[in-house]
Amino acid sequence: MEYKQLYIMIHEKGYGLYMSNIMEDTKYMFYVLLHPFDGFYEVKFRGKKNYIIATVVLVLFGIIGILDYQYTGFIFNDNPLQHMNSIKVFFTTLFPLLLFLISNWSITTLFDGSGSMSDIYIVICYSLVPKIIFDIIGIIFSNVIIKEEASLLYSFTAIGTIWFCFLVFCGLCVIHEYSASTNILTLLASFISAIIIVFLCMLYITLMGRLFGFFATAFNELIKRW
Repeated sequence: MEYKQLYIMIHEKGYGLYMSNIMEDTKYMFYVLLHPFDGFYEVKFRGKKNYIIATVVLVLFGIIGILDYQYTGFIFNDNPLQHMNSIKVFFTTLFPLLLFLISNWSITTLFDGSGSMSDIYIVICYSLVPKIIFDIIGIIFSNVIIKEEASLLYSFTAIGTIWFCFLVFCGLCVIHEYSASTNILTLLASFISAIIIVFLCMLYITLMGRLFGFFATAFNELIKRW
């Protein structure tokens, strides 16, 4: 019985310590929003990052994309809800972020950036928090305001987007140890890289589709001849 009680006590303490670390990392994530340079420095060089929290934020952003698609006030919502596919909306929302993650990492390796892909992932996910907050409030407001107040709604949600872009810019400067001008140059190169990646992916999918179509046609012809 004593061994069992000891096991339960150790297990409960371990769980409590884990939850305490999660809460501490969550509080630090909000600290980063107001102190991006100091915050991302701690993330990069002192390991104050939590991939679980970052992934939860990323998934939450995808869910907010679904809510925005469906529950934005009907006055401002032109989406074809009768053809809505939640999974498609979810991945469409996250795709630009993941594309930027890959393109920025591929470019910064050529520009001697010191940040790893995991560092860029943390920067993007942590920076999403203000955008998520403003988007949620924007969805709520879109259901209670009139069309003449649309400019106020768009200006309000734009604050979250601008804040997100500012945090990403600061975070990339810190983790890659870039100056502002070098960071701007790599961001431009990242956008070009993203376009090239999308083009190559579409080209690959098209070629593979034609290849499979050729083999399917040849297979059908062989079956008919036999």
